[in-house]
Amino acid sequence: MQTEFDEERTSERAHRPTSFDVASLAQVSQSTVSRALRGDPSITPETRDRVARAAAELGYRPDSRAVRLRGGAVGTVAVVLLTSSELERRALNPFYFDIMGAVEAAAARRGMGILLSYQSTPESLRSDFEQRREADGLIVIGTAANRFAWDYFARARQAGSNLVAWGAPDDSLPIVRADNHAAGVLAVEHLIGTGRRRIAFVGPGWEAHQAFRLRRQGYLDVLAKHGLTAIEVTASPIDDRHAQGEAAAAQLLAISPAIDAVFAASDTLASGIMRGLQEAGLRIPADVAIVGFDGGFGARQSTPALTTIEQDVASAGEMLVEALFGPAEAIDSTGKAFVPVQLVVRGSS
Repeated sequence: MQTEFDEERTSERAHRPTSFDVASLAQVSQSTVSRALRGDPSITPETRDRVARAAAELGYRPDSRAVRLRGGAVGTVAVVLLTSSELERRALNPFYFDIMGAVEAAAARRGMGILLSYQSTPESLRSDFEQRREADGLIVIGTAANRFAWDYFARARQAGSNLVAWGAPDDSLPIVRADNHAAGVLAVEHLIGTGRRRIAFVGPGWEAHQAFRLRRQGYLDVLAKHGLTAIEVTASPIDDRHAQGEAAAAQLLAISPAIDAVFAASDTLASGIMRGLQEAGLRIPADVAIVGFDGGFGARQSTPALTTIEQDVASAGEMLVEALFGPAEAIDSTGKAFVPVQLVVRGSS
């Protein structure tokens, strides 16, 4: 029996814009639309821009699966590891390498390989892996701080690239991400359950970082539920997350010396906070408990080992590849898919 939700989805599909709608708005032929969105060099830049604007206005998305069937599969997934323009590769969040490994494993299960590309500065950006027949799709993984690059990839997706993201600062791209709000709730409920009441949040740049913003909102919601006061510090202008954590520890002790817990928006931040507090003579967790977020290998290597909200890395890799090559339902109607999270309690709390 068809539900009201099913009827809405059916109606939505029935009214989904087509390439003929784009052709009518752009005042070109349907075949020109197809060639323009594939990046065909025979189409002038002016016409490609006009078609891209029409597609964006209508909300049209090319059927990338049909495009691949027409062109034949290459058998490769392009993976872009995106850094900040000011950040060296060695300072990239180690968790991104965990995600990359999970993507490689998921691709291998489909008989595919990966092509790895580090990108950061405007001159290094490229998304033409499909057009050059180097890959069948593109997964972009990396820092939300490089807004110029994310805007570039959003335009590439708009022009027809088969592309999905992990780490984007907003929802302008199809994206796989953790259930970040649930993560904030888990972390803070755990800290309150251990008797902590003066709990700080550290997530530099959360205003422009969707994942950090959702983790922070989970933190705030739990504090409000328990009648507790939020404690936060301003963002440090340092790119390196570990250094940001150390700077945040000093700021926290200056504004609220009696803090007894910190929820950090990443494990790398948490490690910097831990070092900063320890250098100030505080004991972890006796004086201050710390919970991070990511669940990478490094969380187990800190002293004490870090309590963290762990993302299901294997599921993340599978979902990213599925979003490129699986059924359309792999990404929901809002363009998002959510990776499960769990609390892993270790010595820092």
